[in-house]
Order: sequence, then C-alpha cells, then structure tokens
Amino acid sequence: MNRPDEPERVEHRMERRYPLAASPEQVWEVIATADGIASWMAPTRLEPQAGGQVTFDLGDYTSRGVVTDYTPNTRFAYEEPWPIAERPEEIAPDMAEWFDSIGVPLAEVYETLSAVTPIATEFLIEAESGGSCVLRVVTSAYGTGAEWEKEFFDQMVDSFGPLLDDLAARFEPAR
Repeated sequence: MNRPDEPERVEHRMERRYPLAASPEQVWEVIATADGIASWMAPTRLEPQAGGQVTFDLGDYTSRGVVTDYTPNTRFAYEEPWPIAERPEEIAPDMAEWFDSIGVPLAEVYETLSAVTPIATEFLIEAESGGSCVLRVVTSAYGTGAEWEKEFFDQMVDSFGPLLDDLAARFEPAR
C-alpha cells in the first residue's frame, strides 16, 4: 500500500509458463548465456553473476541492465531501466517519435519518470520428472498509471511474447 506522500503505484506484469521436454541444464544454456540469448532474442553481452551487467543490442537501441540473480539451472533475473534518457535532450530520436505518435508530451513523461521502477525480468526453471522442466518467465515494473507506461509495457509484451513462444518451441512440449 502506498503512503500518502508516495505517488500511486501501478503494476505492469506479464507472466508466461512453458512445460518443456528438456532438462533444466538445456534450458539454462539458452536463457542464461550470452550466446543462448542471442540465438532467440538479440545480440547479448552478459557477466554471468549477480551484480553483473547484461546488455541487449536492439538495433538502434542498446539496453543495459543489471543481473539480480544468477542461480544456475534455476533462476536468471535482471533489471533494466525504461528506455528513456534521464534528461529530455538525451532521449533517442525514435523514442521521442514514439511519444509523439501516441500524443504524449515529453514534459509529461519526465514529470513521473522518477517514480517508475526498473523493468524486472526473471526466468525460473522448475525441474520435473522424466528429465523435463517448466520455464516460467515474468516481466514486471511499477509505475504511476500514466497511459504512456501502459502503452509502452503492452507494446513491449507484444514483441517479447512471440520471442518467448519461439524459444519454447525449440523444445518439445512436455506431456
């Protein structure tokens, strides 16, 4: 619950669950190594340890995050800032164009930007019998409830979801 002096907190969340006919070790190689991630998402650099840096090269934009958990074959988690510069004059042109396309002035974005939390993503691998496992992926952030946050998060999920579906399709579904 929010204290009276705190801004409203609204959760943005996506969760996917995939039963896979693969071992935790096989899934780990694909979700928690730089080469593995690059094979299904984007070119990636990764320091494989809690506190290490993870960098995704997304064409014109590079996202730099921090690894928050690196427990082999069990949990890989990281946090990334929203892809908005700290000052309006430093915002990437394509991001400024995106805000313009949805009719949101940058001044409005920067009024609430300090209240949003980083975007946190975690991959959880749960071993099951017969050499299979379940992969659960959760991405979430807290914001102020501004329409631009919801729209950005929804668009991010719309692009991330199919990548996760393709990743899971590499492994035969567990029965």
